[in-house]
Amino acid sequence: MQKNKKPTGVSRRVLQSIKHLQTDDFEGALVNLFPAIDQTAKRRRPKDGVGKRIKAFLEDEEKLISTIATGNCLSNIICDGISITDALYKFGRTSIAHEGELDPRLEFNLNGSIQIGSDKWNLPIGYITGMCAAVIVAEENVAESFDDQLVISVFGKQFPVESLWGNSQQIKTHICNEFRNSELFD
Repeated sequence: MQKNKKPTGVSRRVLQSIKHLQTDDFEGALVNLFPAIDQTAKRRRPKDGVGKRIKAFLEDEEKLISTIATGNCLSNIICDGISITDALYKFGRTSIAHEGELDPRLEFNLNGSIQIGSDKWNLPIGYITGMCAAVIVAEENVAESFDDQLVISVFGKQFPVESLWGNSQQIKTHICNEFRNSELFD
């Protein structure tokens, strides 16, 4: 580990989230991930309240999250007035923080499908992976690190997590090249 890298709760929570994901414990992954998202969002928008900053972070990173989650760049998808980022916040983070568990309207699946309706949001587990990646690559987390040698695979290319902390350019450039759209994240 480099001397200037000092893991905080952000990197420890992301690592715990990944470990839960590896055992298909989606709720456990989110219980650990949302505090890391909140801390990252607080670094980005220190004057905003918790709800506003977390939703803004998810919206800022929606294209990256959805591309990692599905292989497609999905943004601004709204069903009955609720966007995917709203559903992740409202049925995920808020429910976990206040009820101690995921809202039954939000589920995650292993088959990569998306089902969106007024009473059910069923998303691929890649959304959790995408949110982990968004936290890792956020420039606010450049000083984060963890010892585990992990990789994120996107469109057949593997990126060592250690090289991604606070550095979204590698992965975003790769995605832009795959979509042949250099302005995808502008």
